[in-house]
Amino acid sequence: MRIGKRQLVFGGRKRASMVKAAAGLVALGLTAAACGSSATASSTKSATSTTKALSPYVLHAIVSATGSAASVGAAEEAALKGAQDYVNSTGGIDGHPLQISVQDNQSNPVTAVSLASNLIASKVPIILAGTIGSTVAGVDKLVTSSGPLIWNLSPVNSGPPHSYIFADSNSLQQLITASMVFAKDQGWTKIAALTTTDTSGTVGWSSLQNALKLPALNSIHVVAHETFDPSAISVSAELAVLKASHPQAVFEWSTGTPTTTFYQDYQQAGMVNIPVITGYGNAEPTVLKRFGSSLPSQLYFANERFEIGSSALTGSAATMTKAFETEMKKQGVSAGPDESLGWDPVMIVAAALRHLGVNATATQLKKYIETIQGFQGANGVYNFSPTNHRGISLTSLVMTQWESQSNSFKVTKLKYPSSLS
Repeated sequence: MRIGKRQLVFGGRKRASMVKAAAGLVALGLTAAACGSSATASSTKSATSTTKALSPYVLHAIVSATGSAASVGAAEEAALKGAQDYVNSTGGIDGHPLQISVQDNQSNPVTAVSLASNLIASKVPIILAGTIGSTVAGVDKLVTSSGPLIWNLSPVNSGPPHSYIFADSNSLQQLITASMVFAKDQGWTKIAALTTTDTSGTVGWSSLQNALKLPALNSIHVVAHETFDPSAISVSAELAVLKASHPQAVFEWSTGTPTTTFYQDYQQAGMVNIPVITGYGNAEPTVLKRFGSSLPSQLYFANERFEIGSSALTGSAATMTKAFETEMKKQGVSAGPDESLGWDPVMIVAAALRHLGVNATATQLKKYIETIQGFQGANGVYNFSPTNHRGISLTSLVMTQWESQSNSFKVTKLKYPSSLS
């Protein structure tokens, strides 16, 4: 039985020229993703061209297209469509068009597990699992000693060493550590924290504590910490406690609807002039534009390298960032942090499939991805290993500030202490 309000299938049959995997990667900085059932006509890795339409390679993804995390899930969905189109425009998977099938977990962990269980029963080799910590965590628990390979589209959830689980973008720990590097540079040594009681919030709080134990950051202290249920309709009581602690900045960690509740009450609490650091899952321009001047006057997000913009980058970094920007524009969305969660995993998995062929197993994919070094994604450069299933370093992060007057982000490069770089 299929659970979820909708299943979207991107792509279809398309004539494509087969390209040499190595040449394509060098010329385009390309990798691409795949996950699932697939193909019939050819799994050859030859560089000869073909005019025969080959069957699609189906990659399966589960995201929060509806529910409390829909703002992030919808962005991931758009990115998956754009990434699919880019892969197909550059040769597909060994001549087979990539087709991404997206199912909606409705921001519900139980639904996410049910959908993933159905896919695993059908023996798909790989699943892209989004959107928030709680919906991803249950899917990760379904992995066995032989797969399938799960790619977490969330910075909250890790990819344990030697496992069949890989994780997207920088980790939550890296994001929060970068945020505290910025706070120290601003001279903010007294931080108040507000976190949700779900997986994202609890991991965010523990990551903040871990960051402040580092010698380079131990001059920063948490002067108050409050938690709230993500389904709460008000956080005014919690904000009153934080305000009374006289913080120099507030660390708020939640995603989607809970953060909008925070924004609404922050202004009413008379705190808009106290800077706020929150997660990049909330750096969605359409949501931020809606709140306008009622947002904190200084609102910051630790963010990925692509925020610098392709015009300010060079080489393969500029090429991949430009591709990301172009495809997102075609989808009618910004090339933002939420969209980036769906882009790089597709690029990386497609590169693996171009090397291994469309009949690659979960084990073959895992072993090959663990050997990838120097892979240029939109978020930064990836170096995987059996003990590093995230592949990206802290120093790829920058800090962005939302500017309400121009409805745009201002980017600040971070200066990392030598002990952290």
